[in-house]
Amino acid sequence: MAGKSFKPIRVSDDATIDLICFPYAGSGASIFYTWANYLNPKINIYGFQAPGKEDRISEDLIEDLNILVQNAVQELKQLIQRPFVLFGHSMGSVFAFEITKKLEAEQLAPKLVILSGRPPPKFGLRMSPISHLADKELIAELHKLEGTDSRILENAELMELLLPIIRTDFRISESYKSSANSKINSPLIAIGSKNDPWLNEVEFNEWKDYSKNTTKIQFFPGGHFYLREHLDILSEFLNSQILQKSS
Repeated sequence: MAGKSFKPIRVSDDATIDLICFPYAGSGASIFYTWANYLNPKINIYGFQAPGKEDRISEDLIEDLNILVQNAVQELKQLIQRPFVLFGHSMGSVFAFEITKKLEAEQLAPKLVILSGRPPPKFGLRMSPISHLADKELIAELHKLEGTDSRILENAELMELLLPIIRTDFRISESYKSSANSKINSPLIAIGSKNDPWLNEVEFNEWKDYSKNTTKIQFFPGGHFYLREHLDILSEFLNSQILQKSS
């Protein structure tokens, strides 16, 4: 049983490993729906759905990262029945990293952690904070980020519903801090994109200091949302890396 927080995107009893995916700020589990068309059938896919998003929109938003992480860990303990991998992009990387630490403390370690599009914690975000902006200015910044369909951003009625969700996510992302010596025991792959304006390659390579196990740094073409622009290339890489951990 996946619980409320983890939506089964593609699940089969024949799979050999589970992939748990955490989305970027302002989005929900639905951004991973298309992954079912690209990832190997031996990989089950689950997407993280925080309270207040998509099919949980009637629930109150939670702005406390620690509460969200702890709730997710409790559900994962019930969900996981086979080897598993965590993947997070941008804000999702924060969730994947913090949840890994909690799971490891309970002797439930992932086979691999894949963190995408986020600098190592000690550097913080390179983009300027936007969560405090007035509605009009925030929408203008969201246009620049190119992470939300412009038709959605131009729909006033829909944005009235979505802006509180987006603000909450960005507050979590902007305020995140982690201990400089905070490390996981699981193998780590850090993925960046070559033209991401919010990543510095020298800083990004310091993800190697955040795992006591093997660490791989990988760069892909594209911008911050390369995972949409180049899903074919990314999925080929993910298939090869994840299936190695299924035994």
